[in-house]
Amino acid sequence: MNTQREPTDMTEQAYIAVDFGAESGRVAVGLLGANDTLSLHEVHRFRHEPVPMPDGLMWDLTHLWQETLSGLTEASAFCRARGVAPVSVGVDTWGVDFALVQRPGGIVQLPHCYRDPGFPPVAQHVVDRLGSAALYEATGIQFLPFNSLFQFVERFERAPEPFGLNDTRLLFMPDLFNWLLTGQARVERTIASTGQMLDPRTGRWSETLLNKLQLPTAILAEPIDPGTDLGPLLPEVQKRTGLGTGVRVTATPSHDTASAVAAVPADPDTAWCYLSSGTWSLLGAELDQPRLTQAAAAADFTNELGVAGKTRFLRNIAGLWLVQEIRRQLERGGQALGYAELTAQAAAAEPFRTLIPVQDPAFARPGVVVESIHRYARQTDQPVPESVGQLVRCCLESLALEYRRTLDTLEDVAGSRFDVLHIVGGGGNNQLLNRMTCDAIDRPVVVGPSEATATGNLLTQAIGRGRLPDLAALRRVVADSTELVRLTPDPSDDWSPHLQRYLSLAEAHAAPA
Repeated sequence: MNTQREPTDMTEQAYIAVDFGAESGRVAVGLLGANDTLSLHEVHRFRHEPVPMPDGLMWDLTHLWQETLSGLTEASAFCRARGVAPVSVGVDTWGVDFALVQRPGGIVQLPHCYRDPGFPPVAQHVVDRLGSAALYEATGIQFLPFNSLFQFVERFERAPEPFGLNDTRLLFMPDLFNWLLTGQARVERTIASTGQMLDPRTGRWSETLLNKLQLPTAILAEPIDPGTDLGPLLPEVQKRTGLGTGVRVTATPSHDTASAVAAVPADPDTAWCYLSSGTWSLLGAELDQPRLTQAAAAADFTNELGVAGKTRFLRNIAGLWLVQEIRRQLERGGQALGYAELTAQAAAAEPFRTLIPVQDPAFARPGVVVESIHRYARQTDQPVPESVGQLVRCCLESLALEYRRTLDTLEDVAGSRFDVLHIVGGGGNNQLLNRMTCDAIDRPVVVGPSEATATGNLLTQAIGRGRLPDLAALRRVVADSTELVRLTPDPSDDWSPHLQRYLSLAEAHAAPA
């Protein structure tokens, strides 16, 4: 980890995390006390959605930037009221999406949303051209039709001119916000690793692969490590937010999952795996080296980079996006329900009435999840969910069974058994899903922290500024600062028959396209 070392100050220090999820964003202040315990204070939260544009589905960059500035202003006020000077700001976001910028200050091409329907046909074309085995050997990344590589090909072949402009840089979403904050066009390694363009063995761009696709590589900056100092805030940002000249911007593990995995409060003497639970679910293990075997490729596991040279060996799973989409559809129909009410109705619904293979692309289409579930239930001779509770319970039980399926595959591919599953992220607030997961996987579960992404972001900044020495110390701080919930399987609740039913559905790929 590349860090900017400063004299260690054991008084209370403030770090600021800008943490973007695919549905909401937040700004949080982390106060690291003299006893190395962290208290996290959310000062700003907002929702956001992509916007349909003539050129495709885009992220609303001006809205995101305005909310970032508002959040930093709130963070500055919080620190002044607390009487503590902020040390550093760090940004993390979801993966794969990027923009093009031209130094010193122009945005050449806005960031597309990974759910843009234009990417899957191009992805299949690239796979047909190069072969899935060659792609996996070069990058170790799970095939997803919206990976940055496929976005790059689609956008370059449709409109190559912006990619050839002088001083143009491709910046992933967190890099883009770091550039807006500092003027520095740098690319952080963990976010770069999500895009299927990086060699996981070297942590550098796979230029052989990019050259085969005749993609320009001059726009790709050399990746930097988490903890790297990016310099001070731009004067206009200082003026707008009230943050002073002493505040630095530090590259975090800027892929949100990388920050979340860094914050797993694992006992190093246990065999542990993790589930980063949110809009997406990411289930996997932390390895010292990437695993690029045929078995890993066949199982759709991905090798993304983490803190301290670790590899995040994991599979992407649909996650709570399913429930979020149900909520959005209900809102559009005039029925506004919070997540607590949705979960309460699911808890009261009949168990195991209807199951869906959550990884099927039919359930990834925005705006039609309810209809897709109904159609799938009819096609597979299952009861059609009639109530909100039945819909949500269908999604939660199916997710828990997909976690079991993925964990079994992880152990087969990794060649080892994991004794405990750590659940981190906002999805850990769903106690019903946690209980379902524990019983489905039939092993202990440790839940927390719920704000794992912001926590990993903040504490990696502390490593970069010299306050903490390493990843092990970071995890000790998390364990000492978090009220963890520990669950054990209910011996009277056997999920085995339901697992077999789910596996038969998942392996049939019966859902409509």
